[in-house]
Amino acid sequence: MQYLQILLVILLFCIISYIGIKISIHKENLQNSEIRENYNNQLVENFVSELKADSDIHYLYWTGGFDSTYRLCEMLVNEGKTVQPIYVSLVLDNDCQSEESCNKLWLRRNRKEERLAMKKIKDLLNNKFPYTKKTLLPVLEVDQPINDDLFNHSFEKKFYSDNLWPRKRRKHQYLFLSKYAYYHKKRVDIGVLGIHEGSKFAQFLKQNLVKENNNYVVPITGHAISYLNFPLYGRSKEQLLEQSKQGLYDDILKESWSCWFPRNGKPCGKCPMCRERIVEHPKNDV
Repeated sequence: MQYLQILLVILLFCIISYIGIKISIHKENLQNSEIRENYNNQLVENFVSELKADSDIHYLYWTGGFDSTYRLCEMLVNEGKTVQPIYVSLVLDNDCQSEESCNKLWLRRNRKEERLAMKKIKDLLNNKFPYTKKTLLPVLEVDQPINDDLFNHSFEKKFYSDNLWPRKRRKHQYLFLSKYAYYHKKRVDIGVLGIHEGSKFAQFLKQNLVKENNNYVVPITGHAISYLNFPLYGRSKEQLLEQSKQGLYDDILKESWSCWFPRNGKPCGKCPMCRERIVEHPKNDV
């Protein structure tokens, strides 16, 4: 009888211990579940926050030139946007690897002057419009190609499929600019006015550009240039200068740099960009 009582006590102890362990595990699971739920909620909140923050950033290809500088000022001053300028220092118009190593005649050789112009313009904007210290983000310089051969091959087939670019210019700035925006899935404004009306590209834009949120876009899903915006389409340099006076940043626009082939920091006065210039180049001491 005593032996049976001992067995009952041991059995009761085991049952109580088992129940205690189950309760403890349940509590721990509940705590872990709450932790996971809180963690997942935080991840979602962070993701949404990042999306919102990213959606508040507007991207612009900027060279320090007249057209893209006007667009920068318009975005910052007139439209109150937060702008991420992108400066592509790669050689875009031929197969040369760099400006320094290239002996081809048709290659812009003004990167030093462009960088000086961008720095001067940024300082002027920050001084004249102090809020741009927050809304004008540091320039993102792109000095490396996209090292994705599969993407490059498929994209270039897509890029040339509509035969919008002259065959004699198989390397063209739009190839990389549109590819970079497409690859990163970022809509990027491009400060372009000088599109020859007789070109196939000009005809394509005329037929396909649609005005959307005070910008011009190509609303063709998956098209090679679908991530490029053309906000200055249809305007002239004279119109931009007049509008810059109304926005009180025409003095800043005059610090832009256009010449492709400067000599000792001075404009050559002969290249197409110099001939199209409607304000004097700044005195660039380098």
